[in-house]
Amino acid sequence: MFKRSLAITWSLVFACSAFAAVTYAQEEKGAEEPKKEAKAPPEPLKFESSHRLQSAGTDIGYTVTAEDIYLKDAEGEPTASFFTISYAQDGVENPEDRPVTFIFNGGPGSSSIWLHFGLVGPKLIDIPSDASDPGGPPYRLKDNPWTLLRATDLVFVDPVGTGFSKALGEKKNEDFWGYNEDADSVAEFIRTFITQHNRWNSPKYILGESYGGIRAALLVPRLQQELNIGLNGLILVSPALNMGTLPFFVTGNDLPYATHLPAYAASAYYHGKLPDEWPDLETLLAEVETFAGNDYLAALFKGDTLDTAEKQRVAAKLARYTGLSESYILRSDLRIYAIRFIKELLRDEGLSVGLLDGRYTQDELDDVAEFPDGDPFSAKTGPIYVSTFQSYLRNDLGVDLVKRYVGQSGEANQNWKRPSNRSGAFAGYVDVTGQMAQGTKDNEALRVFSAGGYHDLTTSYFATEYMLQHSGIDPERLIIKNYEGGHMMYLYQPSLEALSDDIVDFINGG
Repeated sequence: MFKRSLAITWSLVFACSAFAAVTYAQEEKGAEEPKKEAKAPPEPLKFESSHRLQSAGTDIGYTVTAEDIYLKDAEGEPTASFFTISYAQDGVENPEDRPVTFIFNGGPGSSSIWLHFGLVGPKLIDIPSDASDPGGPPYRLKDNPWTLLRATDLVFVDPVGTGFSKALGEKKNEDFWGYNEDADSVAEFIRTFITQHNRWNSPKYILGESYGGIRAALLVPRLQQELNIGLNGLILVSPALNMGTLPFFVTGNDLPYATHLPAYAASAYYHGKLPDEWPDLETLLAEVETFAGNDYLAALFKGDTLDTAEKQRVAAKLARYTGLSESYILRSDLRIYAIRFIKELLRDEGLSVGLLDGRYTQDELDDVAEFPDGDPFSAKTGPIYVSTFQSYLRNDLGVDLVKRYVGQSGEANQNWKRPSNRSGAFAGYVDVTGQMAQGTKDNEALRVFSAGGYHDLTTSYFATEYMLQHSGIDPERLIIKNYEGGHMMYLYQPSLEALSDDIVDFINGG
C-alpha cells in the first residue's frame, strides 16, 4: 500500500535477488546424494567518507558509513545482509551520550530513500514544493539544513528485499516478508548494529513512516522485552496502525468513512471545489472533524434505519465539505470511498488527484472510469528519488554497485504474511497500538511523536489521531502534530521545516 505502491487492486502496500534452492538427485538405486554445501557469502562491504554541512549557522562535520550488516543464526551462519547508510557527527566527546535514530519507510516492501532524501538526511531532494510535476532529469540534491543530524546520529534501514538488502545462505527473501518475520529481522539488525558500532548505551529512537508505523510498534516488545534494548522514543510519520481505519477495508466497516472525511475536505479546499468560502483550512477542518465524529458517525451507525430527512441533511453537509454533488453522495449511501473520491473530485476537469497526496493531479485517459489508472503522486515523485539516490551513492559516497537498488518491491507487498496469531476464523484487522501502548507501560521513559498530513487520503491524520487517542498511551507522553501536505508532508517546504524542528525538539526532550 502506502509508501509508494498503489496497484489498481489497491491492495496494501508500496525481491531484488533470486536464490537457487539446494537440489537433490537420486542415484540409480534411489539413494540421496549428500546435500551440497551452500556457497559462502562474500565479505561484507563497507565504505566510509567524510563530509561537512552548514545548519543554522553551525558547521557540522560528519562521517557516512555505507555497509553490509550481516544477520546470523544460532550456529553463526549468515541469514541476511542489510545494506545500511549511517551518519555520525564528528567530534563528539562521548558517542554513547549522543542519540541514534533508526529510520525506515513502509510499504511493506519500501526502502528508506523517501525519508532519507525527503526529510531526515543531510542531503535534500530538489523537488517542487507546490505539488507540480518535477519534469525529467537531470535532478538535483541540495544541502539539507533541517537534517535531523543536528540532534541525532542516523541509521537508514532497508529491510530484506528492498534497497540492496537480501537473504543469504539457504534463506530466501520471502522468508522475511511478513509482519512478524520483518519485525524480527529488523530488531536483530538493530541489535547487531549497536553491538558493532558500540551504541548500546546511547539514547535510541525509532522513526517509521506509513507501514513503518506498524513495524515500529512491533519492534517495541522485541527490542525492549526480548533483546533488552531500551528505547527513548518512537517517531511516527503518516503511520498505519490499525488496518480497520484505512480506506481499503470498508465492507461492513464505517469507521474509515468518518475518519477520512477531513482529508477529503482538505483536498477539495486545496483545489477550490468547495461551494462555500472558508477563512482558512484550519477553520474548515475544525468544523469537519466535529461533524465527522458526531452527526456523521451517528448517521452511519443507524445504517438502513436512517430516515430520509436525516439522510438528506447529512448528504447536504457532506456536499458542503467535499465538493461532491448531493446526488452522488446519496447514490453512495453517504459513504464516500477514497478510491472513487480521487477520481470524482476533479472528474469535470478530466483529472484525478493523488491518494497519497491530494494536492497532486494527473490527466486521465478514461474520464468516465470509476477508478483512476494510477496515483499521480507516485508517478511524479518516484523516478526523481531513485535517480538522485543512485548518483549520490556513486559520486558522493564512493559506493560503486551495479546491481539494482529496489526502491519499492511490489513482490514483497503482495506476498506479505499475516501475523501467525491472526490465522483463526475470527481474526480481525491488524492493530498494533496495543504493543506500542504496552511498551510505554513497560518503559515509563518511552515517548511517542506522531505527524500527519492534512492531504493524505491513505493514512488520514484524523484516523491516526483516533487510534492514538484510544490506545491507552499516557497523553503526557504523546505528541500529535499535523501539517499541510500529504503522506510525505515534508515535500511541502513549510511543513518540512516545521516537522523537522518539532522532531528535533522531541529528541531534545521537548
